[in-house]
Amino acid sequence: MSRVGRINHLILMAIVMLAPTGGVQAQLLSPGKLAEAHRVLEGVRNCTNCHELRTRGASNIKCLACHEPLQNRVSQQQGFHASTKVTGEDCGSCHKDHFGRDFQMVRLDTTDFEHSEVGFGLVESHRELDCRDCHKAALVTATDVRAFKGKYGALDRTFLGAENTCVGCHTADDPHEKQFPRRGCEDCHGEVAWEEAERFDHNKTRYRLTGLHRRVDCEGCHESIRRGRNEAYVQYVGIEFAGCESCHDDVHEGQLGKRCTDCHTTGGWHRIARRSAFEEGFDHEATDFSLLGKHAELECADCHGTPPAQGEWLLIRYQPRTRELTYPHPVADDCVSCHRDYHRSVFAETPGGIACDNCHNEDVWAPAEYDIERHNRESSFELTGAHVAAPCFVCHESPDDTGKATQFRVDADDCESCHQPDDPHEAQFPGEPCDDCHDTQSWRIAVFDHSQTDYPLDGEHKNVPCEPCHEQVTLADGAAFVRYKPLDTACGDCHGGG
Repeated sequence: MSRVGRINHLILMAIVMLAPTGGVQAQLLSPGKLAEAHRVLEGVRNCTNCHELRTRGASNIKCLACHEPLQNRVSQQQGFHASTKVTGEDCGSCHKDHFGRDFQMVRLDTTDFEHSEVGFGLVESHRELDCRDCHKAALVTATDVRAFKGKYGALDRTFLGAENTCVGCHTADDPHEKQFPRRGCEDCHGEVAWEEAERFDHNKTRYRLTGLHRRVDCEGCHESIRRGRNEAYVQYVGIEFAGCESCHDDVHEGQLGKRCTDCHTTGGWHRIARRSAFEEGFDHEATDFSLLGKHAELECADCHGTPPAQGEWLLIRYQPRTRELTYPHPVADDCVSCHRDYHRSVFAETPGGIACDNCHNEDVWAPAEYDIERHNRESSFELTGAHVAAPCFVCHESPDDTGKATQFRVDADDCESCHQPDDPHEAQFPGEPCDDCHDTQSWRIAVFDHSQTDYPLDGEHKNVPCEPCHEQVTLADGAAFVRYKPLDTACGDCHGGG
């Protein structure tokens, strides 16, 4: 191309670029037609409505300035666009434009979308729904979304504006005929099935259920009624419960007054209400269990309470057919019918077995009536000498150091089992029992037969005290003991050379 041709070409390009309007200019600057939703922004003069000069891509600030409902939610940290997956991203990275009128700018993979990120997790039955079952024009309740999307006819395409409360979607499904205007469905119902009311607690209503009322089916008090042509509904509000006679017929025909509670309780018609008067005049001697000692000081409810009394060492069991009575009958065959075996079956094989009254009485639990004579007669370890004066707990201490349960079974009967910490010989006599030298009267040895050792004493050695040969030795840790063996027995070892 000649020089003149190149100049003419550049002039033509400048004319095209400087033209104020026209399809040629738009074609040169825009990568393609805008989507239908942004059609009103078509044209070169509208570019800065979405773009910043000399900046690639759409401006988030400009996008949100136009999409005010979304801007409101982002500023309040609500919804998907305020989540960590979106924060900091360019709007254009997800919502592409300039790909033609039919291009869908919102491309949501519903199979991979985590609904909990918008503040409403889908659980149970909600997981089975299609997105548009909830996100449809009829259920868009937010006024700003209805105004914005309605202006452009996009209410059926938005995912904004739906409530996250039950009544936001289920107003038409209310089976209670507006009996609970100030309560949410979730106060009683879960998301598995409407028919269940697993969260309902009748004790939070004005009528607490007690006694046998807890076993009555809901239909027994809440009947299904029909109002006009409407479908039948169950009446929950406005049930009369001023007195028992609201539901129950008076079998006494008014002869005993109108207050059933003067005599009865909800535990059953056979139960007695005036317990204090009854208890004051009751003679327990007429039963098979006389109240003696500490038992006479107990309140009736201590043994005849509901539920039965129990604790670490107490467990009252009732005769099955009496559990519903005002005063259920405890099983009282023996002490362990009510009192747990404190000794953990240690005495199961002893005369009398585990019965508490073998050693205790009803006046006081301790001291026990198990004395030294019984110990020597019934146990395998006879108490003699200093052992007679030893308190029981010295040998029968608690196995876990809690003191809650004394250990009465002592399987070992040799000295070392108890006196190992008291060994003054520092293990000089391993395997040799203490009673080879000592007895239970005293640790001090009255007479020791040295002829039984490897060094019999003869001559003047018989008159030598023990200490010159058996000296006290002090260990590095400060512990001291008398050295009995090994000792050198040569004359020179003690008397020196001569």
